[in-house]
Parts: sequence; C-alpha cells; structure tokens
Amino acid sequence: MTYLVTGATGFIGTNIVEHLAGEGGRVVALSNVAPSARQKQMAAKASGEVIFVLGDVRDQTGLEEIIERHGVERLIHAAVITSNAEREKTGASLIVDVNLVGAAAAATAAANKRLRRFVLVGSVGVFSAYNLPDGMVIEESQPQRAETLYGISKSAAERIVRRICSLNGLPYVIGRVATAFGPWEHDSGYRDTLSPLHQITRIARADGIAILRRDRKSNWHYGRDAAAALVTLAQAESLRYSDYNLGPQWVWPLGEWCARLAQRFPNFRYEIGGEGNVELYSSNDGGFLSGARFTEEFGPSACFDLDAAFADFMSWLDEPQTN
Repeated sequence: MTYLVTGATGFIGTNIVEHLAGEGGRVVALSNVAPSARQKQMAAKASGEVIFVLGDVRDQTGLEEIIERHGVERLIHAAVITSNAEREKTGASLIVDVNLVGAAAAATAAANKRLRRFVLVGSVGVFSAYNLPDGMVIEESQPQRAETLYGISKSAAERIVRRICSLNGLPYVIGRVATAFGPWEHDSGYRDTLSPLHQITRIARADGIAILRRDRKSNWHYGRDAAAALVTLAQAESLRYSDYNLGPQWVWPLGEWCARLAQRFPNFRYEIGGEGNVELYSSNDGGFLSGARFTEEFGPSACFDLDAAFADFMSWLDEPQTN
C-alpha cells in the first residue's frame, strides 16, 4: 500500500509517516520544508519505505503527478498553518491560501486519480473549545463556531473536502485531533505556538522555572496516538461515519506533567499562579474532545496515558541526535 502524506515534515505529519513506515508501508512524504537529519534517520530505520518529496500542497497538477508517479492509493492531508494572533494580523492571506486552497487541491487531485480514500486531518479548533463549559465533552454533533483564522479555515476545509469528495464519489473521512504534544513537535515555521507540554519540557531540560498562570486540564493528545487513529481511518475497509473526533479518554492537569519532570530533572522548578511564562492558549479549560465514536467502532482512540506518554516522550528525547 502506498500513501501520500502532505505536511509530512510537520508535527502530526511526521508522526503519521513514522507510523505508516513502521508498519512496513510505502510513504510519499510531501512537504515544502526539507526533512531534518533526524527525520531522514527515522525513515532509513523504518521497515517500510519513505520517499521525501519537496512540493507545494496548493499545486494540484504537481500532486497528481506525484500520485501517478508513485502509484499512491490513499492520501492523508496534514498540511496546515497552525497560526497565532500575530500571524493573523499580517499573514492572513497565506493562512487561508494554504489551509483552504491546499485542502481543495489535495482533495481534487485525489478525486481525479481515483484514490481509495482521502483523510483530512481535522482539529478540535473547529469547535472553539475554549468557549465551551469546562469539562464539556465535545461530540461530532457539536456546532462548529470557530473564531480564529486557524479554526475558521479548518472548519471551512472540512466543508470543502466534503463537497469535492462527494461530487466525485471519492471515499473520504475527517479525523479531528485534540490538543497534541509529543515526539516531532517543533517550530517548523508553520506552527506558531507549541503545546504547553512542549514548552514546559523545554524549560525543564534547561533547568529553568516554569510558571503557569493556572493548572490547565485537558485530554492532551499524544502525537503517536493521533497518528495511529488517523492511520486506522485511512486503512479501514469501511467506515460508519464521515467524521470522527479522536480525543483520548484520559484527562489530566499540567501540574502532573510538571511533577514528573521535576523528578527527572532535579534542578527544574515550577509554580502555578502569577504572570506565567508558558502559553496556555486560553483563560479556561473549555471542552474536551470526545473519542467515543471512534472507540465504539475501532477500539480505544488512545493507548498512551499520562505515565506511558511521559516515559515514551522522555525516551524519544534521550535518543542520540543526528546532525
């Protein structure tokens, strides 16, 4: 089976590539950012084959040529600009262009080449989760009322993909990821605010002090769990629904992550309260993305609870770096 993954050197994209290649799959990894030495090393060690391709996801003709050349059967579209307010002020046109035109080009290319399935990597951001009551479980039926350009564009991309795929009879599915963290998260130039867990871990490894305005709680989504669920949607012979929320079943506060970091890095300190030096995205917890629909059909949407995610992430961080 040959897959095309767009945004393949980004955070979620790299996790998807790693998962597919680890299963022995053949992956065409498309990005406009060249792979790092570590990403190349991951690909070289995989039991499957990874072919890195530089390209623009908005180039429909280029996508169709790639699909034809490599015999692609399924496409997972992960390319996106995860923008913050500062980028919205000055780079709105690029955000909209990449997030909407990119989705349209990828879906149309997949339809024209009659692929077996198109998977859109969606986001909890389409629901404006922070404006929902704390602890509210967000089901797929929750109205989408996004406010940021990122959320608005992700919501619009869902509708664009639905329309294009439905018109062309292309099997498609949308898998929405919760607030993600873990291996391969990095500043790619297109992910403006890294997860609070990434920020805190970076401070801990530098023997610093992390100050949290509050002890934010969420069902934090480990990147490897998100990738595994998305791959499940890509590979399933049949699907009951056209969209799935993929939220993990575990909810925990950031303070628990900090406590584990303090045990591992004795010089690390953390405080809860005050001005804060960790971006928490919002002043409240908001809603938590459900994974019930996915779980009912395929089993648990996540395998890494807090302790498993911490152990795995620390192990990944400790791996020798390739320059």
